[in-house]
Amino acid sequence: MLFTSYSFLFLFLPLLLLVWRLAATGAPSFLHLVLLLFSAVFYVLWGPAFFLLLAALVAVNYAFGLALAQPGERSGRPGRRGLLALALCVNIAPLIWFKYSDFLAQVFMQVSGWEFSFTPPPLPVGISFYTFIQIAWLVGVYRRQIAPEGALRHALFVSCFPYVMSGPIVRYEQIGPQFDALGMATSRQLGMGVALFVMGMAKKVLLADSLAPYANAVFNAAERGFPLSGAEAWAGSFCYTFQLYFDFSGYTDMALGIGLMLGLNLPENFNSPYKSTGIVDFWRRWHISLGAWLRDFLYIPLGGSRAGRLRQYRNLFLTMLIGGAWHGAGWTFILWGALHGFMLTVNHWFRALVKGSAGEMFMNSAPMRFLCATLTFFCINWCWVIFRAQTLDGARRVFEAMFGLPDAAGAVDGGPLNGAVGMARIMPNGYVAGWEPVALLLIGAFVVWCLPNCRQLMQDCREEGAGESRLPLSFGFVGMRGLLWALFLAVLAGLSLLMLSRKAVFLYFQF
Repeated sequence: MLFTSYSFLFLFLPLLLLVWRLAATGAPSFLHLVLLLFSAVFYVLWGPAFFLLLAALVAVNYAFGLALAQPGERSGRPGRRGLLALALCVNIAPLIWFKYSDFLAQVFMQVSGWEFSFTPPPLPVGISFYTFIQIAWLVGVYRRQIAPEGALRHALFVSCFPYVMSGPIVRYEQIGPQFDALGMATSRQLGMGVALFVMGMAKKVLLADSLAPYANAVFNAAERGFPLSGAEAWAGSFCYTFQLYFDFSGYTDMALGIGLMLGLNLPENFNSPYKSTGIVDFWRRWHISLGAWLRDFLYIPLGGSRAGRLRQYRNLFLTMLIGGAWHGAGWTFILWGALHGFMLTVNHWFRALVKGSAGEMFMNSAPMRFLCATLTFFCINWCWVIFRAQTLDGARRVFEAMFGLPDAAGAVDGGPLNGAVGMARIMPNGYVAGWEPVALLLIGAFVVWCLPNCRQLMQDCREEGAGESRLPLSFGFVGMRGLLWALFLAVLAGLSLLMLSRKAVFLYFQF
């Protein structure tokens, strides 16, 4: 069941809200059971075997948490460290088996020269996310920052359906205290939740799913060695760059919206990442919960910046290398992580070089910030090519076409370009044809760079009661402005519902 399916929109979600309203008249424990039950049903529909794996990991991790929370021992005792190490291995082992076993088997056969048949297991949906969620919980218990508060509560925290599939990667410190105050959402929260859900659905259905065929056509052609012109390669890369953003941020918006409908404030995951003026800035804005997890549980334990700049750069590189591997089993993901690690290192080195000098003031000037944002976006776009490609050869062919290298297929003869004839000349293979992809890219660019982001919209809800909203798209509008805003959301919802027949799974489900 997808957030963008008719069964979810017209059966699961309305039924949940109805039962929620009825259960809200009782004790908060009733709401815990309601949310846990609906979360279990939601996940079971993806496969009973997957649900059994999740339930087993929840039970085992809770048992580990109880053992780690036993009083009378310091956090640094070897026994507790060993228990934590065992718990982490128990969590990582299923992730390695389901996600990386096929890749590791292929690498082993290439290195050893042995040939054998291996059937990879199906990937449980959300395993990367709920594994990281439980690792963070275990480390928090080990550090005595949090304590187990009941098996059902832990099961609810890990399996809560808005974020179990694709995040955000929540921490118990963020969500646990909110379970104690579960109740009916305020009218403001409900309105904000519906608005965020509708906007997220529109991002996914109207933009991401509409851009997907063009990105798929270009990258599939590259994988097969078909002719590919430079303009087609650039268009395909831009289509995927915006598709991935609207797909994942759309899911997050819908998750945040569902949370608000239930009175939960989930952490934001995006803060206009394509407006970043550097790769350091990008990773503070893109997939914020993953960046925070990598920082707290990889970068800092590796030593962070405590042992000098060279080790800091090494730790940055290793962290991003592992972050790349987290996204998928393949050399493309590893190379993508390595490139981001390298760019982060260069960005940190340059920031340290100009800090406190006239160069820092120059780099903070408006023209240079614009130039840096443009360069950063293109660097991100080039890295997404590697991220999207199924093989390194496929990525190479896209780059060859993008930069007109000698081996690029589908070279285009020069000549005057005008109208349809000109478009046919620079995009001769029909992968990206017509006005639709151009319009979608322009709309996507307008949404990304000109409209308020979800973080700003969430601030309006979290500052409830703090006074008149300062946001241009406030949810407190009355009169004609309120009617126009409601009409805008209704149009988005209507158009999205018309396009739901395209069955497209969220991209991050595969990661």
